[in-house]
Amino acid sequence: MNSTHPKRTQADVRRSAWPGWIWSVPLAAFGVAGWLGIRALAHGGETVTVTFDNAYGMKPNDTIVTLRGVKVGDVSDVALAPDGRHVRAELKIDRAEKQYLRSGTKFFLRGAQADLSDPSSMKALLSGPEIVMEPGPGKPENRFDGGERRPALTPQHGPIVIYALHFSGAAGELKDGADVELRGFHVGTVTSVHLSYDARTGALSTPVQIALDPSQLGIVGVPPPANGDWRPLVNSMIERLIAAGLRARLSQDPPLVGPRKVTLDFVADASSATLASENGVPVIPSVAAADFDAIASRASDVIGKVSALPIKETGEQVRSLAARINALSASPQIRDSLKHIDQAVTQIDRTLQQVSPQIGPLVAQLRETANAAEHAVAAADRTLGGDAASQNDLPAALRELTDTARSVRSLADYLDRHPEALVRGRREEHP
Repeated sequence: MNSTHPKRTQADVRRSAWPGWIWSVPLAAFGVAGWLGIRALAHGGETVTVTFDNAYGMKPNDTIVTLRGVKVGDVSDVALAPDGRHVRAELKIDRAEKQYLRSGTKFFLRGAQADLSDPSSMKALLSGPEIVMEPGPGKPENRFDGGERRPALTPQHGPIVIYALHFSGAAGELKDGADVELRGFHVGTVTSVHLSYDARTGALSTPVQIALDPSQLGIVGVPPPANGDWRPLVNSMIERLIAAGLRARLSQDPPLVGPRKVTLDFVADASSATLASENGVPVIPSVAAADFDAIASRASDVIGKVSALPIKETGEQVRSLAARINALSASPQIRDSLKHIDQAVTQIDRTLQQVSPQIGPLVAQLRETANAAEHAVAAADRTLGGDAASQNDLPAALRELTDTARSVRSLADYLDRHPEALVRGRREEHP
């Protein structure tokens, strides 16, 4: 029996053009990575290096860079400079702001120290510093020197007028960019501070250069100069103010602990002065600063004047007379009054030993001494007849004690009417 088998044929296998859904995952990942890479290249920004004197709390990936209040970058690294005296901060600036990275651009730290002319710095003191970028002209640049506070006025902020000052005292704490104020108003900034020694005269001084902003000087009554040169107009203003007593001085706000600044203010009984010129730059006359040394000197003068008052000598005189009376009389009443005198004089001595004696307690103690002396005299008068041995000497001592008590009371009354005598000394009274 013949069996019939179907003829076998070879299968036709066709490969699909799509490699399979399993490959979609790595392909998608590759596409995302490529897109992120392209985006990073397009928006990764520019790296610049800014050198500061101190890090002032800057932290990588935390401290931001702002331009007119808008974040334009971050601090990517903070490291000590090779010289060991500066700090280098690497900044990542958005590529869109690359056009502002020029040689005239300034970087400064907001929040490194309190700056009353920049209210935002007070907030930055608590939240941490930020780096502020102020665009300037020039060629493209990626290395800059940063400052601790807002830079001095520059021409792009408007016209400025430069003046020079000379301070004979210590001015090393005055920094570039410090405020210049006229009657409490911000009118400019300090642009330069350095030490100068004249070998010919042996004079040591601190020349300071300031930039005044005419727009902040409040000049009215005349039109702005057509050619943009404010120098003649501002010079005329400063000359007239100097003739009226305007002088430059160093000051601090808050006093003694605040940052140094230059104050232009009027000085009573100022010596005659004019707007001089030095190397083509007008020089505004200056006066000594009312700094800690001056305050300490004034305090020393006050203490000296207090010491010059005859309070201590009067107390010693009272004590001496009391001792004489005590030796001449054995009356318990007199001895009790004399004890009160000695206690009152001792309290006066303690008050005078204070750095700043208070006028109220001092007057009260003087009056207490006078009262005690008068009580002692009254007690002695009552018992005078009972001590025959002292008849010759005691009355004279009592008269002296009475006169001294009257002097003490007079001194107390004078200090009560004129407490300023502790500072200015005693003045003649006119009826």
